[in-house]
Amino acid sequence: MPDLRVVPPSTPGPKERARQRIKAMPKPATMLECRCGCRELIETKTGMLFKDGKPTGGTPQWICAACLAKGDRVVVA
Repeated sequence: MPDLRVVPPSTPGPKERARQRIKAMPKPATMLECRCGCRELIETKTGMLFKDGKPTGGTPQWICAACLAKGDRVVVA
């Protein structure tokens, strides 16, 4: 039977290092964050009506900007 050998962990790449650095940053209680770790959000409103040329109503949603750039629509809040 072959011996069991532990492989040492490799060094993380630049993307993984950036992700680890963002996750290690202190998180304020009021700041929203996506599951990918991004804190850049876009506010969208659906179901708006226009009265006299002014937008009214609608349901606001916060969407992650990084995920939206990748093609995913991730609603944060």
